[in-house]
Amino acid sequence: MDSPSRRPSLKKSSSSSKSLKPELARSVLVCNGICCAAEIPIINRILEPIKGVKKVRVNVPLKQILVDYDATQVSAKAMTKALNVENLAATIKRDGDDEQMVSEPNTYPKPAVVLSGVCWLVSMLSLAEGNLTNLKWVGLASVAFGLPAIAIKAIRTMARYQFDTNCLMLFAACGAVALQEYTEAAALVFLFAISEWLEVRATARARHALSAIVHLRPEKANLVHPQTRQLVVIPASAVPVGALVSVKTGDKIPCDGIVVEGTTTVDESSLTGEARPIRKGLHDVVSGGTVNSGMTQIMVRTTSTSENSAVSRLIRLVEEAQANRSDTEKLVDEFAKIYTPFVVLAAVLMCSVPWAFGQETGRTWTENGLILIVVACPCAMIISTPVSYVAGLAATAQNGILIKGGAHLEALSLVKHICFDKTGTLTNGEFALLSLEDFAKNMSRKEVFEHLALMEERASHPVAQAILTGARNEKVSIPKDTELERHTIVAGEGVLGIINGREVHVGNERMFGRIGLLKDVPETVRAKVESWKGLGGTIGYMSIEGEGIVCAYCAADGVRAESASVLSRLRKCGIEVTMLTGDNRDAALAVGAQVGLSEQEIQSKLLPEEKLAFIESLSSGCTGGSILSNPCGQRRLVMMCGDGVNDAPALAAADIGVAMGAGAALAMETADVTLLDSNLEKLEYSIKMGHRVTRKIKENVAFSLTVKFVVLGFALAGLTHLWAAIASDVGAMILVTLNAMLLLPKRQR
Repeated sequence: MDSPSRRPSLKKSSSSSKSLKPELARSVLVCNGICCAAEIPIINRILEPIKGVKKVRVNVPLKQILVDYDATQVSAKAMTKALNVENLAATIKRDGDDEQMVSEPNTYPKPAVVLSGVCWLVSMLSLAEGNLTNLKWVGLASVAFGLPAIAIKAIRTMARYQFDTNCLMLFAACGAVALQEYTEAAALVFLFAISEWLEVRATARARHALSAIVHLRPEKANLVHPQTRQLVVIPASAVPVGALVSVKTGDKIPCDGIVVEGTTTVDESSLTGEARPIRKGLHDVVSGGTVNSGMTQIMVRTTSTSENSAVSRLIRLVEEAQANRSDTEKLVDEFAKIYTPFVVLAAVLMCSVPWAFGQETGRTWTENGLILIVVACPCAMIISTPVSYVAGLAATAQNGILIKGGAHLEALSLVKHICFDKTGTLTNGEFALLSLEDFAKNMSRKEVFEHLALMEERASHPVAQAILTGARNEKVSIPKDTELERHTIVAGEGVLGIINGREVHVGNERMFGRIGLLKDVPETVRAKVESWKGLGGTIGYMSIEGEGIVCAYCAADGVRAESASVLSRLRKCGIEVTMLTGDNRDAALAVGAQVGLSEQEIQSKLLPEEKLAFIESLSSGCTGGSILSNPCGQRRLVMMCGDGVNDAPALAAADIGVAMGAGAALAMETADVTLLDSNLEKLEYSIKMGHRVTRKIKENVAFSLTVKFVVLGFALAGLTHLWAAIASDVGAMILVTLNAMLLLPKRQR
């Protein structure tokens, strides 16, 4: 990104989510010189010593580098220049750029590779019976066409005191030529060159899947001039907060905002994965990047800039998620660091020591040593993990699920206990005021409603919206001359404030039990309250200084249609479920009965700190350690799923915090997993994707190692040839990449 953009705090304990300090900037560098994980230490060695660079993360499949740095000490341009000194072909990715900045694979291999292949096929005729043995010399032409590109990369790598796959292939090819095995050398050079082309084409599919996320960002906006009311077309990035924009049929909404004129339907599928168009009318919230799919133009008052819109945050966080490397990925890399030098050393010994026992013995073992050098190439093993993560993260992002990185995606497969918030998670979060009983001696029902609406106007809980709607239904409006002071939200209880000099409390039974006013509720109202509880309603009261409790009310919230079936399927997967709520026991039991929860699976009347304590008690029952330090382990993790606003402490305490629905936009940069709409089936999908990704990683690593050891065994037994070794290595790399691509939706494979 071209400008040093500031970010708000990201999150808590996990290294993949630590906050970017306010004084730091972040840039994405596209580096076409990245071919495998071997370049990661090279890039780190170049960038980390630069003064001002704080953190470097490399994404191999996407060929991107995410850098956090102090913009007062270093610039993105300077970092790019340092990378290009080492011929890494780096450029700065600017806002609005898409994945096309990465050099796309050619439709066909380069001419030199094609000529190398033709010459190799001709040289293969030398193996046939007859007088064609001289055709083996054509293999030298194949080497001449294919080897220079490999040699240039290898020499550049060795000049940096590094060692990579190109070096291995160069040594093996030179060794084969020295032994006059020209056909073998040609096979090695051509198959390695074609493998690079095939691997780039395969991983490009994952890049294309992620580019669909980048394309969500709107490019232009129809700004309504405040004086003339004329439309002015400007870049979406230039739209200020509070501006009025016109969104015509088929246009993207440029920024987050509120509809102030018109009614239409909006296609949010690209952002949330929800295929059904959503109706939007007066005062409804709309998100930047979504499309006006209705037949009516709407006017939107913007509430954010394009850079700070939900879709821009999504794009930034998807990019960051791709750069976050898991410990499984690092473990595979560490294994490769040990495996490759060990095998190379063995190959060197095989190519040198046996010559002391005669020329024929030396030649035979040298051939086996060259095969061993090919087997030492760790590409298939190294690429197997990151390409699986990229495919899994792309698939979930396109389904409206943002996962903060491979570590969290993998951790989803280890979840064994999920705690759900009630309101807005298992329920719709759309309360309706069912009943209000007023019993004030010196106030009318209208005055009671006015005080109640004034107190709840600034509250964020869904019950507050139900009360405001109820007041409007009774034709009650908030008097403009009424003075509200010291308005305070009491977590887990309600709100308090001072209206016209008198203290007012609005909240649940816990609040009024604490201040000792529940005894003032008339017996007739008590009976009514008990009947409300039986219906599963949320009960609240309001008291006014000098009047005592003046009313009791009941608000109800409907259960999500999919809640019961999702919880049932989670149980069948061996996952325990618990509902956590601050609501009364009767209301909690009523909702629990509708979603299939037993009394033991319901925790009610919990304060935020009590939810936190409950989550911590579950976590302490696990085997301990961080999710990032147990790659592919068997730890039983605890997940908390809530709206991301009122459940922040519990989300932070859980091993995996999931924010969903209305609070998702606010929690996008703090939760480990964000569901961009309110469908609980997305949670189930993300857990299944975690299992699929983990399974793919295990399959790919196991397959890669099996191929290596089988070829190694054949090599030591003298039962294989150099061309077969390189073919098996190329085949393994292509197969593990294609296997990972199965994680993508069918249309993108």
